[in-house]
Amino acid sequence: MGNVLNRIRQSIVFRIGVLMLLTVVVAIGSMVASYVISDAAENDAAAVNLSGSLRAMTYKSVATASSGDRLATQNLAEQISARLDHIAAISEFSPADHQPEAQNFREVSREWQQHILPLLTSVASGESRISEGELLSTAESFVDRVDTLVLDYQHTAEHKVELLRLVQLGSLFATVILVYFSLFSLSRSVEQPLRKLIASCRDIARGNFRQKLDLHGEDELGLLAQTINRMCEVIDGTHRELETRVRDKTAQLHKSHEVLDFQYRLARRISEGPLNGLEIDQWLAEFSELTELHDLDLCLMTPEGMTPYQHLTHGAGNNACQENNCNSCAHASGPREVAGQQIYRFPLEADKRNYGVLVCTLPQGQLLQREQQQRLSAFADAVTTAITLKERSEQDRRVALMDERGIIARELHDSLAQSLSYLKIQVARLARCSRSDALDRDQVVEITSELKQGLNASYRQLRELLTTFRLQIAEGGLRAILEKSVFQYREQHPEITIGLVYDLEEIPLTPNEEIHLLQLVREASQNAVYHSWGDHISIHLTQGEGQEIRVSICDNGVGISESPEKRNHFGMSIMQERASNLGGGLDIRRRESGGTEVSFVFVPEYARERQLLWNNAAGGGG
Repeated sequence: MGNVLNRIRQSIVFRIGVLMLLTVVVAIGSMVASYVISDAAENDAAAVNLSGSLRAMTYKSVATASSGDRLATQNLAEQISARLDHIAAISEFSPADHQPEAQNFREVSREWQQHILPLLTSVASGESRISEGELLSTAESFVDRVDTLVLDYQHTAEHKVELLRLVQLGSLFATVILVYFSLFSLSRSVEQPLRKLIASCRDIARGNFRQKLDLHGEDELGLLAQTINRMCEVIDGTHRELETRVRDKTAQLHKSHEVLDFQYRLARRISEGPLNGLEIDQWLAEFSELTELHDLDLCLMTPEGMTPYQHLTHGAGNNACQENNCNSCAHASGPREVAGQQIYRFPLEADKRNYGVLVCTLPQGQLLQREQQQRLSAFADAVTTAITLKERSEQDRRVALMDERGIIARELHDSLAQSLSYLKIQVARLARCSRSDALDRDQVVEITSELKQGLNASYRQLRELLTTFRLQIAEGGLRAILEKSVFQYREQHPEITIGLVYDLEEIPLTPNEEIHLLQLVREASQNAVYHSWGDHISIHLTQGEGQEIRVSICDNGVGISESPEKRNHFGMSIMQERASNLGGGLDIRRRESGGTEVSFVFVPEYARERQLLWNNAAGGGG
């Protein structure tokens, strides 16, 4: 019984099934009871009818017996006995039945068999002589008992009808009660919980996972509600955790964006030019605030030095730091615990040269995160790059200064030095003339005239050298400055026709290549102007085969001498050096049609890089 009650409490289906089963049982019970009662009452009407007919037949048999009609009396007696037997048969009374109708029937049957039937038979046969009034009085007593029997059968039939009515009313009431409880159970256990479940599902579909179903039953819907509540709790917890993680990731991305922006600005500033100590200090302070690392030391050292020439500190810095013999600190890396502090060192190293160290100090027990270490390492690399670029820039300026000084020396040697040597010879001649006893005025005038011409030539060469040394590649590029130079030559030497063909618009040239090409063309053009004795000069800059650049300067003058080792007049050594700097080949030869041709062929840097990439790709693919 306890299991059934538990199942009724825990299962809606079982509960509804029990209610339906009870309804069916009540309906079947009502039908069975009605059938049994109606079956039991089937012979009650016949029993009443037969019992009622005994009265008339009794009176009739009294009349026939009193008239002496023995045969008619015998027939009526047999009919009465037969009807009593029929009543006994349909009533099915047992000898032990104590119901009133059974007792009355037994008394009626006994009185008939023992008194009335023998009396009627003896009267009809004439054996007994009693008056008709006495016989009628005896018959009336028997009829009274028969009337009581009829009333008993009537009451029995009425009781059965009343019982049938009560059974039907009871079954109807029970059915109504069961239907009501079924509907109430469906409404309370199914309809209302389903309505709450549907409302909850709609809220969940809208993304509300914080609502809670107030269903505490132990049935299927209660279990479903508990499951939905747990699911909502899990999803809401996961949702909140994801929101927290998204906020954290957003903050990290924002921080990473700020760091990337800082690194970009720092890289752009480094590309613009060298950083001084004040700027590095400002970048260090910004980096410290950005990464929330408040104790930083940046020691800048020369590669040969043992102590920093500049020590930049942000925050408290490294309290254990002593600026004496910092070489071991500059070359150390990784975390180390010193004087109750956690010390992280990031050396500033490039090309096996050390330029200092970046030190981050943390309290004891606190460690740098991997991302913070990467940011510190990137900042140290940026500072190293800035120092390296500054050092290389200074080295490049020194090399450029030495190259420029060499060029100036060669130019002075090829122009002013020779002119001054010539003037020195003329001054020596003038001195000898002045020391002689007989002064030759014509010779003095000749020498003076030559000195004047030499001075004018030296002054002209000086102006041209100044123009050359002040030459710069400004806006417009190589073509514009070449056209300007050709225009100047035409103004200075109107007797010479100078042509320029420039077909390198589609080729990207580096500043170094433009400077060397400009100087090479100017030197070859100058040689043609001053030493070829021709009246036509053509300058061609074109693209050759295999992405080569061809440069040629041709004149129609006297041509190069047979002794090319004497190259000062044409600046051959200078042009050879420029050609080697560009990795090309220089050729100076006499033209068959007359004059000299200076040709130069080289592959520009962009083409060499492209060819290198192709070779690497082909090697990697093989």
